Amino acid sequence: CLLCLAENSVGPAATRPDDIIIAYSGLSVEINNTDAEGRLVLGDGVHYATKDLKADICLDMCTLTGAQAITTGKIHAGCLTNRPECEPKLIQAGKDSGDHCHPMIYAPELLISEFDGPCSDMKNSVANRGNAQCSCAGHFIEAHLLGGSDYKGTWIHVDMAAPVSSMYDKERSNGFGVSLMQKLFREYFDEDKNCF
Repeated sequence: CLLCLAENSVGPAATRPDDIIIAYSGLSVEINNTDAEGRLVLGDGVHYATKDLKADICLDMCTLTGAQAITTGKIHAGCLTNRPECEPKLIQAGKDSGDHCHPMIYAPELLISEFDGPCSDMKNSVANRGNAQCSCAGHFIEAHLLGGSDYKGTWIHVDMAAPVSSMYDKERSNGFGVSLMQKLFREYFDEDKNCF
């Protein structure tokens, strides 16, 4: 388990619009939205997991976008995966655990261009907020895997921004995702094949 944490606060070391940073993956990222800070550390985290820890299954869970509530609602987390066979297993694990999920559009070849920038490999936020923004944010994370969208392992992305904060109590987090992961790995992980 890697915890990729960011605090969105003002200070002399804070990112500013038009800053260009070099992510751990080596990609240059222009800051065009200072409120999209979590994806920067999460991108570094998935690269570290797949490059340095040599993870062949990388599951990231995050409160990544406000757009997740628009995409899949307040109860269902949005999910993406590079392995179509994992999607129904994730959905079923959500139903069984009560931590519900619903698939988002998986189309990196069509959506990653939302992050195109003239001065960097990518920007940290989409050009068009009306173009599958939640999926795009997931593809931003995917771009930082070892090999990007050509990552050879299994990648699962769960954006749980709305369910983690609003399902039971609007004032407190609720532990959404713990039961989902436990059910997914206990029921669907094949130990002999080390995969789903």
